Amino acid sequence: MKTYLKISVFALLFASLFAGCTKDFEETNTDPNNVTDVPTSYLMTYAQRRILSERFNTTGLIYAQLFSETQYTNTSRYETDEASFNGFYTGSLANLQQIIDLNTDEATKDDAASSGANVNQIAIARILKVYTFQLITDIWGEIPYSEALMGQEAFTPAYDTQEAIYADFVTELTEAAAQIDVNAPGMEGDIIFDGDMAAWKKFANALKARVGIRMTEVDEATAKSVVTSALSGAFESNDDNALYSYLADAANWNPYYDHFLTRTDYAISEPLVNYMESLNDPRLPFYADPNDAGDIVGMPFGLTNEDAGSITNAEISFPGIAVRSADSPGILLTYSEILFIKAEAAARGWISDDAAAVFEDAITASMEFWGVDATDIAAYLAQPEAAYDASNYIKSIAEQKWVSLYMDGQEAWSEWRRLDYPVLTPAPGAVEGKAIPRRRAYTQNEYDLNEENVKAAVARQGEDVMETRIWWDK
Repeated sequence: MKTYLKISVFALLFASLFAGCTKDFEETNTDPNNVTDVPTSYLMTYAQRRILSERFNTTGLIYAQLFSETQYTNTSRYETDEASFNGFYTGSLANLQQIIDLNTDEATKDDAASSGANVNQIAIARILKVYTFQLITDIWGEIPYSEALMGQEAFTPAYDTQEAIYADFVTELTEAAAQIDVNAPGMEGDIIFDGDMAAWKKFANALKARVGIRMTEVDEATAKSVVTSALSGAFESNDDNALYSYLADAANWNPYYDHFLTRTDYAISEPLVNYMESLNDPRLPFYADPNDAGDIVGMPFGLTNEDAGSITNAEISFPGIAVRSADSPGILLTYSEILFIKAEAAARGWISDDAAAVFEDAITASMEFWGVDATDIAAYLAQPEAAYDASNYIKSIAEQKWVSLYMDGQEAWSEWRRLDYPVLTPAPGAVEGKAIPRRRAYTQNEYDLNEENVKAAVARQGEDVMETRIWWDK
């Protein structure tokens, strides 16, 4: 494996930063006591772990008001517009691109095959690249994409429009799914599906459905085509869920477990608790632990530091043990989410399924995932207040999807922006009256080091502030 520089530059990204170095330089700077070439299985394990650690960022959970900050409420009050996307590129994406390169290059593909069939390694890496790039573009909008991960060949990469990026996502996922050979060896080092290539094919289609549904407000014809083509090959039960398996040891435990060992920065939010309690939602005891009085009480959202500090930890509820155990799984995409997409497709008339029935199936799948008893599920669905409303199907689906996406904050925030439900109140302590963010701004480093391309993106997309809506957010 080539060595990578971790540089805080825009998205240099970039799997071959040493490609232009001289042979003598490499020999001089190679430690003979350390391994410089590793199996691609190691790269895959590292890439998957980095994807989950990058998603540990709680910003999405906060913007979607699933979490509230308890003491330092800067994020809840929308204090900082800008954020850096460098870690995505220099971490998981660089390693995924390296896997593709090593399995493609005639000089290295035979050695790479020791970790699994070349074609299957490439397919997995392509799928995870789309997953990661979607996280990035849904946060910032236009980003380096077509010229990303090219090293010195594109030292100042162009920013692509989100419309073009999404179109390529569809192509990549379609080709990657078709590329998979379920009869050939899967990939070692795969924590998510343990080398099960049939599962990866389902995940590719499930992710394609997520990509497609995101385009409903800007290109419904394409959204319909993408979603309907993907659903038939996507997840069929909770057994298919894309989860990252953490272990109950210090080197591999869930980062939320590690965080809550010493800190109490995040509590379940009052808006989420209030909504769930209004419907007697049996997931609530799984989502949060009782406070010292034995009740589940949400933390008010978006208070000033001073006001938040007046509320003691004993008064509020923190994420439950199901969420923050050492071996609680990391969530990438679930069967419940696919069913909500299917319910929306049915409600829009794209497919012939009964929208109300699929809606109930989606709620059931979510509750079963969290371990809710079947009797409690039936009682919940029997409530008129929880029933599907065909006259306002967007509200019904969006609100229930928001609840089901607990601990997948990035997706919850994205779907709130797309569907505009549930109705969320901006933080009362928001800086200068700011509204709930629609995106994050680029860092000053981007302007300093890739000025022409950043400014071109801003000129197309709109002012580089949190309030600017990205392409699919209408």
